[in-house]
Amino acid sequence: MNITILASIWAENLWDELILKNEIILLEKQFASKKPVFAVFSYDTKNIFYKKNNIEYLEYFPIWIRKIKNIFRNIKNFWTFIKTIIVSDLVVIWWGWIFFDNEIGGKNSNLFWWNFRTKIIRFFKKNILFWWVWINISDKKNLKKLKKIFSWAYNVTVRDEYSKEILDKIWIKSKIIKDPVFFDNLEKETSPQPSPTGEGVDTKLEKNKFLVFWKDYKDFDLDSLKNLDFSWKNVWIAFRRWFLSEEKIEKLIKIILEKNWKIILIPHSFHKTDDFSNDCVFLKKFAQKFELKICKNMTESYEIYTQKKIDFNFASRLHSIILSEVYNIDYIGISYTKKTENLLMDLEK
Repeated sequence: MNITILASIWAENLWDELILKNEIILLEKQFASKKPVFAVFSYDTKNIFYKKNNIEYLEYFPIWIRKIKNIFRNIKNFWTFIKTIIVSDLVVIWWGWIFFDNEIGGKNSNLFWWNFRTKIIRFFKKNILFWWVWINISDKKNLKKLKKIFSWAYNVTVRDEYSKEILDKIWIKSKIIKDPVFFDNLEKETSPQPSPTGEGVDTKLEKNKFLVFWKDYKDFDLDSLKNLDFSWKNVWIAFRRWFLSEEKIEKLIKIILEKNWKIILIPHSFHKTDDFSNDCVFLKKFAQKFELKICKNMTESYEIYTQKKIDFNFASRLHSIILSEVYNIDYIGISYTKKTENLLMDLEK
């Protein structure tokens, strides 16, 4: 069975890579009898995180289309896309903020290109599974474009209520399912597992044995930590730029060091061209100032969770919280946006 996945893996972000990894594992379990092989379209085919013999990584069309020197590269990619779709039995489309209309760029926008791609897929009468998509449409005129993209869908799953409400407006049925990273340990499981379309997914989340969170990162009360008596000695910090001030992060580090805990800083994003989005660049300054260990790549960060090398986690990254849940690691979750607040509220129930 040939499965094509239109993915979002190009910015060296552990979140994106783990969504793809678990998507493939779920599809393999669902179609195990058909021995699926995967063609994964990406903007980066060189820095591969999840490798298997049955996965081939291909470059998207278009790729930096405004650069004249890419014309032959894009012609090649276009025909590769056509040939791949022709032999596909199922096409899977997912992305975090995949369908939106609030960018600058004229007609060659997000909706334009996804309408273009899905039109080709529909032309060859291929089933499309929209997996855990996230939608933000601000102009009602664009709902018609959105409907074209989702027409003839084999199945649609979304990541939040807002996306579902938008699809309801254009008479597209969808189902909310949990983040695929919640199934990160499925490779070790032998019992029946939920399918990618949401059947069999238990939406109730297990509560971890220790959970504290601040709904607003501005209210993160560091002084309250001084009175907590933890038996853990090894701690990691998984923060991203923009939200907690550097002064507050430094204060947190000092409090932890005063307790003689060992600290490891865990970046989730290692973006090669955008330092502002690169957690490693941001956290490195704290590593240098306090002589702390910092993970140098996605694999090293990932193994901290899977091998439980540390006992306790201070997490603001959404998938740092989720991985702590999956691998039964105690943590403090600090919300910085609506998506983390909603997740933590669900976990607290």
